[in-house]
Amino acid sequence: MRILSVSRVSPGMRLAQTVYSSHEGVRQALLTRGVALNQAMIDALRRAGVFAIYVEDGLSEGIRAAGPISDRTRREAVRSLATVFASAQGHGRTRVPEEQVAHLEGIVGKILGEVRSSGSLLSFLDDLGSFDAYTLTHSINVCVLGLMIGDAAMRADGWRDYRGMRRRDDIDARLGKLGLGLLLHDVGKVVVPQSVLTKPGRLTDDEMDMIRQHPEAGAMLVEGGSVSALARAVIIGHHERWDGRGYPHGKRREEIHLHARIAAVADVYDAVSSDRVYRMRRPSHEAYELVLGSAGSAFDPALVKVFSRVVAPYPVGTAVVLSTGERGLVAENHADNCTRPTVRITHDPAGAPLAHPDEINLVDHLSVTVVDSVEDPGDPLDAAPPLPEVEHAEVLADLSIDDALVVGPRRVVDAQVGEHLG
Repeated sequence: MRILSVSRVSPGMRLAQTVYSSHEGVRQALLTRGVALNQAMIDALRRAGVFAIYVEDGLSEGIRAAGPISDRTRREAVRSLATVFASAQGHGRTRVPEEQVAHLEGIVGKILGEVRSSGSLLSFLDDLGSFDAYTLTHSINVCVLGLMIGDAAMRADGWRDYRGMRRRDDIDARLGKLGLGLLLHDVGKVVVPQSVLTKPGRLTDDEMDMIRQHPEAGAMLVEGGSVSALARAVIIGHHERWDGRGYPHGKRREEIHLHARIAAVADVYDAVSSDRVYRMRRPSHEAYELVLGSAGSAFDPALVKVFSRVVAPYPVGTAVVLSTGERGLVAENHADNCTRPTVRITHDPAGAPLAHPDEINLVDHLSVTVVDSVEDPGDPLDAAPPLPEVEHAEVLADLSIDDALVVGPRRVVDAQVGEHLG
């Protein structure tokens, strides 16, 4: 299978991953894996806002991408989160009911277990085959990635208690509270008008103020004994910045709770690499580089190092260009060196298809690097559309304008991640 923009899909191509709709907490399969797409289906996907799908073809035969959590767990999480958001929005509650919190805690346990069993490297996060309910999908993605970062960070370095003592006990319990906070990190957005959340272009100062209210609003919605302080720290602090330029309190460095610092990295990575009404997505490797480039400004540098080890910048099925000029598809990612995948070379430097595609493991060929991703291996390098210059204000609140534009479309992610982080 390989990732292909819906705009490039043609009739007769076979769907490799089921396409879902998530509406009001109900996740339904609309087009199932294996179906041969016709023009009406393609047009419907485009109208629904699906920007990319996985397809099966001769180029990608035998390539498989597996998500970090099962569809069953994702479906249950969408349903439960929808119930929480609807309750908070529809009834003006001052806190999320205890029974809903208990259910979410069970889901966090399932997510953590599945993330651990799937391996230590995240090469497939975005739920390409779904549309509607962006906030719910985003919250689940942030939970998955945040738990991966938190698990790796705490198992390596432990955590500090209120006395500043480093400890290594109760890690799973703390991860459970971290995961609950990650699922609920955007619950405060129920107080923000939908017209503001989905507004194309830049927000006015008043609209920006509305956006900046959601961390504190979320913290108020989970007041009480049902949600621990460790989870509330995520909700109120996920827009704080390492350099003190975040909100709502302008905390800096270790003044920001570890859980909130983890959430900040996961939140921005998924927000930048996901498609929204008001902003086209960036390729995964550019979102990856943006996070690396924001170490020490927006993000805790130590956590960015962890992020760089658990996220693969080029997901399986991505079309890429190598430093040799050859084109191909990412066939496999490697946990011990996530920036040097195995690539199935399918096209020569001129973009002509090869009669006999071959695979190269870049771990064994250090002189060859991935230069960029492209829509299709046969595309010329200048075929990619320019990135939009206007980012949504909420992302720019986390990353300054200079930070947000630091990643260019031709920058190379190399294996020596430490060089980027200092």
